[in-house]
Amino acid sequence: MKIPRQLSFKLHTCSVQVAKVFLVLGTISLVACSKDSPDTSVTETLLSSNPPAPARVPPGLRSLQRPAPPPSSPEEVTIDNMGEDFGDLDAPVAVLEFYDYGCGYCRQFHLETLPALKEEYINTGKVHWKSMPFIMGNWEGSVPASLASECASKQGSFEGMANKIFDQQNEWKTRDDPESLFEQFAVELSLDMDSYRSCIASDELLWRVQTHTDIAQQFGVRSTPTFVVRNYGPIPGALPLPVFREVLDTILTEVSSNPN
Repeated sequence: MKIPRQLSFKLHTCSVQVAKVFLVLGTISLVACSKDSPDTSVTETLLSSNPPAPARVPPGLRSLQRPAPPPSSPEEVTIDNMGEDFGDLDAPVAVLEFYDYGCGYCRQFHLETLPALKEEYINTGKVHWKSMPFIMGNWEGSVPASLASECASKQGSFEGMANKIFDQQNEWKTRDDPESLFEQFAVELSLDMDSYRSCIASDELLWRVQTHTDIAQQFGVRSTPTFVVRNYGPIPGALPLPVFREVLDTILTEVSSNPN
C-alpha cells in the first residue's frame, strides 16, 4: 500500500540555531537497534562464479507479508490517521516516533525517557507525539506484539498494552507462542476478550502494521527508535532525557520566535 507523505511531516533543512543542537547529537554515542547487514561484500559477489544467494528476508518481515484484510473504512489512509496520537494536535512541535517492540533501546526509551517527556511536554500542550510501531524485521514476535497493541487500541488501551509489551520484552521474545502472553496482558487490562480474540484471529488490523512499516520505509528509517520532528528532520537513537529536553526546548524557542 503506497502512502502519501503528509505535508505535516515534510522534512526541511534545520535553521542555524537548531542545527547546532543536531550537530551536538552527532558527538553523542547514540544507541539504536539497526537492520542486519549482509555478510558478503559486493566485490565478493561480483567476483564469484556462483550466483548470489537469495536475499535473506528477516523473520519479522517474512511474518508480516501474509495477506491482510483491507481497512473497513473507505477513507484515505494518511500519516495523520495512522499511528497513535498523544497530546494536543495543534501543539507547536510535532514528533513522529518509529519503533519496533522487539528493540531493546526502544524499550529503554519508553520505560525511562518517554514518561518524563509526556509529563513535561506532551501533557502540557507543547508537543504533539505520534507513536508508530512498525516491523524492522529482526524479531518475528514483533508482528503479534504490534497486532496486540492495535487490537488493544480499538478499546482505548494502546498505551497500557504497549507498556506491558515493553516491560516484559525479554519474556515474549524468547517464547514460541508470544500471543498467549499478549492475551494475558489483554485480560489484565480488562479488555473485552471476545472482541480482542476476534481482532487477533482475523488479522483485522494487520493492514495497519503493514502500513506503518511502509511509512517507515518511505522515511528511510533504518534504526530504532527514530524520531522525525516536523519541519526539522530525523533523530535516530534513544537519546538521553537531558539531550531530548535540549532539542525540544531549542525548537520550542525557535517556533515561538518565528510563529510563521
